[in-house]
Amino acid sequence: MLDTPLPVGYDQIATRLANEGIPVNVIARGLEVPAADVRVSLDDALASGRITEMPAADWPPTARRADHLPPHIAAARDSDLVTSFMRAFKLPKLLASFLLVLVRREEADKTTLHRVIETQRAQRANRPDDPEETDPKMVDVVICNLRKKLKPFGVTIHTLWGHGYFLDAAGRQAALALVEREIEHVRVAANDNIPAGKATIVRAA
Repeated sequence: MLDTPLPVGYDQIATRLANEGIPVNVIARGLEVPAADVRVSLDDALASGRITEMPAADWPPTARRADHLPPHIAAARDSDLVTSFMRAFKLPKLLASFLLVLVRREEADKTTLHRVIETQRAQRANRPDDPEETDPKMVDVVICNLRKKLKPFGVTIHTLWGHGYFLDAAGRQAALALVEREIEHVRVAANDNIPAGKATIVRAA
């Protein structure tokens, strides 16, 4: 089977991420497409001058070990993880995506969080080639809203002044404890092609 370029929308997203130095395999995992297809699109982008160099294949091993998700949770697809955070904390997709980044990393810088906003905006609007980016200050607005949503669950987002945000160990464990019960349910629903929001949740009495 021949490798094929990505659809136009995904192609533009991949190009943006490549220009930010995001590795090929990371882009593929985020978009849930074959890495070979990402590379075909980036080869075209390189030839046309839309990117100046091909990004690395993947993060270094030390960077990948920095993932703070337990192995059984990290094994889930990113889309399933976002859905699980949405369900566990009653969050919209953007806030759930921010929370996933905060749980996964020791700290999240504002550039990384702004990239989450831009990627979702491009996918939602189906206009990934739109040159107008959101104001980076939107990160602070989203964090403010997320803090309000997490307060009833006892999870606090801390500020790294001038850099970004982080969860302490207790906050990370509290978030993981709440979301873990949703992970398997979402995975089973996805495998059965049942919309996660419509599948029946069976909880222990």
